[in-house]
Amino acid sequence: MKGPELLRAAEAQGLIEPGQAWPAGRPWPVLLMTALGAWLAAIPLLGAAGALFGAVFERSVGLYGVGAAALALAVWLLKDRGQPLFVEQLGLPTLLAGLLCIGVRLTKDLPDRGAAFVMALLCLALAWGFGRAWLRMLLGAAAGGLLLAVLQWDGFGRSSVWPSALLLLGGVAALWWLRWPQGRAAAWSDALGCGLFCALVVALALDAGMSWMLAGLGPVAWNWAWMWREGAALAVLPVALGAASLLAWRWPALRSPRWAACALLLALASLPLPGLAVLALAAALAALQQRARLAVAAGLGMLWVLGSFYYRMDWTLQGKAIGLIALAGLLAAVARWPGRASTAPVAPAAHSLPIGLALAALAGLLLVNIGIVQKERLIASGEPLFVELAPVDPRSLMQGDFMRLNYSLLAQAGEPAPRPGAERPLLVLRRDARGVGRFVRVFGAGPALAADERLLELSPKDGRWTVVSDAWFFKEGEGQRWQGARYAELRLQPDGRALLVGLRGAELQPL
Repeated sequence: MKGPELLRAAEAQGLIEPGQAWPAGRPWPVLLMTALGAWLAAIPLLGAAGALFGAVFERSVGLYGVGAAALALAVWLLKDRGQPLFVEQLGLPTLLAGLLCIGVRLTKDLPDRGAAFVMALLCLALAWGFGRAWLRMLLGAAAGGLLLAVLQWDGFGRSSVWPSALLLLGGVAALWWLRWPQGRAAAWSDALGCGLFCALVVALALDAGMSWMLAGLGPVAWNWAWMWREGAALAVLPVALGAASLLAWRWPALRSPRWAACALLLALASLPLPGLAVLALAAALAALQQRARLAVAAGLGMLWVLGSFYYRMDWTLQGKAIGLIALAGLLAAVARWPGRASTAPVAPAAHSLPIGLALAALAGLLLVNIGIVQKERLIASGEPLFVELAPVDPRSLMQGDFMRLNYSLLAQAGEPAPRPGAERPLLVLRRDARGVGRFVRVFGAGPALAADERLLELSPKDGRWTVVSDAWFFKEGEGQRWQGARYAELRLQPDGRALLVGLRGAELQPL
């Protein structure tokens, strides 16, 4: 029974009000559940086909033929909107299976870059055959990632993404700005440009490395001496200035000394972070096209790249701190730059802004100093206790220089992993004449503490228990000094709370 007939039957039985119309499109829960069922049916089917025809798949011609047949079937399933919903949803896994078959065979017959280039052309050709914009965007993103792999080179001392992304951004601009014929060509270029845009934003963010405590592909390690000698570092300056100039050309309100100063600061910040300039240009391009979502995506990518500067290992901690302080000071100066006089009345709430900032700063200082006073009291009144260290990663470079710590008594205690809301366990240690604590038992409903026994509270860290802290931070360049650490020096309170105050050598000598 079709939709209109079903409505008439429901009206005749009084189930719905007269004059109701059949909803346009398909409800998303129906689409989601049908797609899930199609994937659950397609995966075992494809696996069974691979097991039955494995010998055919191993042959070059056979694998190409199977892939081409799967792609043709996927185009037919996804192009015709008259297909039943379940059959239509089988098209996407069939498309992926066809691309996988051809891609696997191409990597054996061609060099890696050649195979990536052919697969990129195949994705672009398939995008032409589909009428759905979201599917064209996905294929465009896949083609963008493959083209970035083709365009990669090692001209800057490592596999640099930003020059390749800059070329890809030029292709996006061509797809959006060229006068394509109305109809399929215009829809193809629009969706394809969006997919390529998303691919380059993701690639630049991942290439920046770790940011905001989240991992990327790896931090950039620039050869600064070579870059300055060859002038390669200055290549990002016209990119950053061009992004600001595009926006000023489009919006006359931005043609001011303040905007020029912001553009200059962006260019300076792009010297150690070249991806920042390319993402700024991408955001300007999306803004000129009035594509708000893509501009926001590029802005989020810029925030990611800015956050990655903290984890740059080719800069010293002091250099990064000075650079960030200088950038903040320049931004503050630009913000205080006198602009056009405003005749609008000042809202009463604006006068309370400095007072609110002052109160917030005072509250922050108060909280910090309360914690400092508590720690100072613990150091002054706490009992010295030395806990033996167990070998672990001797030195890691992430948040400056620090030594990763592990404690031998943790293996002896054998406490299970911490659970949400679980109480912190207390260990009973026997303190010898030198002040070294040895594990005795986990504190519980046992005998009372002896005169030489002490309590030590454990702390949760990264899904396991540790003693106070699992890291010892030290001044940059002093790694050799702390290599001989064998004991952790604690200050202990009677209730088991402790504070890590230093490391000692094998004979408890200060380091």
